[in-house]
Amino acid sequence: MMNGRPSVQHDMPALLSKLARRAELPLPDQQALLAAASMPRDAVKGDCLIQEGSETASLTILCRGMACAVRTLADGSRQIVAIFVAGDMLNAGELMFHHSRMTISALNPATCLSIPLGHLDQLIANRPTIARVLWQETAAQAAIQQEWMVWLGRRSAQARLAHFLCEVCYRLQIGGQDATNALDFPLTQHELADILGLSTVHVNRVLQVLRSHNVIELSRNRLTIRDQAALYEIAEFDPEYLSGLKPPDAGAS
Repeated sequence: MMNGRPSVQHDMPALLSKLARRAELPLPDQQALLAAASMPRDAVKGDCLIQEGSETASLTILCRGMACAVRTLADGSRQIVAIFVAGDMLNAGELMFHHSRMTISALNPATCLSIPLGHLDQLIANRPTIARVLWQETAAQAAIQQEWMVWLGRRSAQARLAHFLCEVCYRLQIGGQDATNALDFPLTQHELADILGLSTVHVNRVLQVLRSHNVIELSRNRLTIRDQAALYEIAEFDPEYLSGLKPPDAGAS
């Protein structure tokens, strides 16, 4: 028992399965990462995984669950700037900075692995595939951020929400989750409003429209895509910008 929580026994190789699947990380490189990693950290909804302003001392990989990154402004207001799913590196783009620029928190029960920077430097020097995966992850996250900027500035509320749902489902599929069934979707309407630059009332209205057309169902933190083709059409969703998150020859449905 730690901090009042029961300890969890982990299948260590399974923790990296989603990252390995989408990045084609060979088994020896997976084993090297696991050997360099600190003990897995388990978190519950709301737990802080990385604190804004904290020293960047390790690479953190989200192995289970979902997380969000938040920037805090001078007036104390907060903005969600990124969503992470299992298999994502939470701070690959910040490894060259001395301190984190974001607070990253768990959206639901989550597990992370951390690779201390000293060990990571050795891995990068000795294992080119790991260096390539880091570059690939940074490029993929930059592409996602660019897409967010486009739909925030140029798309309707319905298209924004539809596009975000398409993106999350597609990223979960890349990680091996069957998106034809109901998916865990821990984001509240308030959090969706923050991400999409809308009011909570507007988000609720758009959700009701999508439900009424039998495109999606969102209830009790479970999301079901009932008509993927219709959702893609509303969103004008082209998953090409997510191609960096999967092996080059892999097809995604």
